Amino acid sequence: MKYDIISFGSAILDVLLKSPDFQITKAKNVFSQHSLTIPYGVKSEVSDLVMSSGGGGTNTAVGLARLGLKTALVARCGWDFAGKIIRQDVKKEKVFDEFLVQLEDERTDYSTVLIGPDGNRTILVWRGGTRLEANVIDFKKLNSFWFYIASLEGNLDLLQRLFDYAQKNHIKVAVNPGKREIKEKEKLIPLLQRAEVLIVNQEEAKLLGNLSSLKKTMVAITTGEKGVVLKVPGKEQLEMSGFKVEMIDQTGAGDGFGTGFVGGLAKGLNLEKALKLGVANGASVVTKIGGKEGLIKQTGVDFWLEKPLKYQWLKNK
Repeated sequence: MKYDIISFGSAILDVLLKSPDFQITKAKNVFSQHSLTIPYGVKSEVSDLVMSSGGGGTNTAVGLARLGLKTALVARCGWDFAGKIIRQDVKKEKVFDEFLVQLEDERTDYSTVLIGPDGNRTILVWRGGTRLEANVIDFKKLNSFWFYIASLEGNLDLLQRLFDYAQKNHIKVAVNPGKREIKEKEKLIPLLQRAEVLIVNQEEAKLLGNLSSLKKTMVAITTGEKGVVLKVPGKEQLEMSGFKVEMIDQTGAGDGFGTGFVGGLAKGLNLEKALKLGVANGASVVTKIGGKEGLIKQTGVDFWLEKPLKYQWLKNK
């Protein structure tokens, strides 16, 4: 079977919580300069609770499938109750799950997401030891027009193997690396030169440094509610503002943007429309709790593309 796109990344069970007792306080001793505080030694009531599959692999696979693309997921989780929820979730969304690896005696990654009153969140992650490895992937069956590679939990050997396979089989590659890959930027950047699309946020772009060596790669730098900057090789820079929405939960906004943009390219949209679909998908995601509930469906694409949004082409900086 040939797929439109195959998504690679993590598969996690997310439990997302909101409580009126969660408060944001200033904290000079942490990176963000703010902390989420909860009263200690008391029982706090939770106003909202969502339990669902999460992680870059499942979020992007579902987002792409909702856009009408024939999508498969390559991920790894345990053969436990959490792993069963993940498989059930992706199958319900019509994602092909033949590459979802579940091994006996392995435990699924788990995260508790504490959502603050402003929609931002603190995530508590437990890694169950189910990092995706090349030896659990049947490469001969990876037949697709596109690969979408979310965070591989720092596995640059697998990333290189996927690039080698894609190049050999004329598959386009979009990459949204995680922080553990970015920490090894000396090894990562040469691989990124082989990608059609790189997706990072502002903080990640700063960590990677000068990306001028990526002569053939489109680089999309998201700037939250302000929008996105798309650097196009050999052309100008496309800057697009963001949609104004009420942010309920920031979880999955980056995955939403990536699936909208790359999904739009896979569907044959021009750069302006594909980028707008990415911005729309990221905006739609944050209006719901969790990384999947707000993902745009195929029936809603025209609604978002018809909305006015400012953009301009400028010389690459």
